[in-house]
Amino acid sequence: MASHTCLLELRHRHVRVHAPSCLLPCPGPCPEAHTSFPREEKHMKIIDFRYRPSTRASLDSVIKNPVYAEYIKRTDFCTRPEKSLDECVTELRSLDVVKAVVSGRDIESTYTIGSTNESVLECMARDPDLFIGFWAYDPHKGMQAVRRFRKAVTEEGIRGAAIDAAMAHCAVSDAKFYPLYAMCCEFDIPVIMTAGLSPYMPKVVLESTNPAHVDQVATDFPELKIILSHGGYPWVLETISLVLRHTNVYMDISTCEKKLMGDQYIRAANEYITDKVVFASANPFVEVAKAVKNYEKIDFTEECRRKLYYENGARLLGLEGLL
Repeated sequence: MASHTCLLELRHRHVRVHAPSCLLPCPGPCPEAHTSFPREEKHMKIIDFRYRPSTRASLDSVIKNPVYAEYIKRTDFCTRPEKSLDECVTELRSLDVVKAVVSGRDIESTYTIGSTNESVLECMARDPDLFIGFWAYDPHKGMQAVRRFRKAVTEEGIRGAAIDAAMAHCAVSDAKFYPLYAMCCEFDIPVIMTAGLSPYMPKVVLESTNPAHVDQVATDFPELKIILSHGGYPWVLETISLVLRHTNVYMDISTCEKKLMGDQYIRAANEYITDKVVFASANPFVEVAKAVKNYEKIDFTEECRRKLYYENGARLLGLEGLL
């Protein structure tokens, strides 16, 4: 029998492999193979760049946070099902999420709510192969924050930083953040800048994460790997231009792919910035299973989907050896 190439039927995340060395779309054992070969189904691996577990503590960190008070009243967030950390791990594994970036939140200086950094360490301790911790940084804590972040990276296995500039009432280009950026460059780790619409949040000003401020940071720190969350919404075209302009700026499009002008993110991901967009569920605000289902419905190219789901995130996290 002449040798020939296997048929791979690609459908979104699903790759169906029929038989070794077969060009025929066989429904069962392949007549062209020397031995029968059962139908096998493989899935694309996913790195979730914005995940917080649906544990009681994690849900309460939102429900009891005064900045979310009006949001809680106006949405069904309180109906989110509570899960144990073990259940969260099982769910992620079942969805082929091989790495989940868990970001802390530290806005103690501006709101009466404690830092969630300890919960990040708890996730890492539960499953260090699955969970990758990003340490939250409060810019108003000065050298205390600097020293604590350094310890988290050098002694506790933290792999990145997370800032909530709008909730900190401090633009991302403020000098108070610059010691953090310098340390991220020193350790060669990324920083996630939470951006987005921030609905109903008291005393939060969108200007804090205006792409112009991110542009300044990316220019001052060309070695700093920046991930801008939620597509930088509502500055859709500005954020896309920013990602296109700087080699060190990336983004996720969590929670905004269906908003006004959200189609521009999809077009840009497919055509212009295929190497610069990462998957993010925003769990528990959007449950991870629902996020995966939503992404499967989006008309990404095969190349874009592969890179968005896994390859771009792996490169950002220094996991190229796993590609």
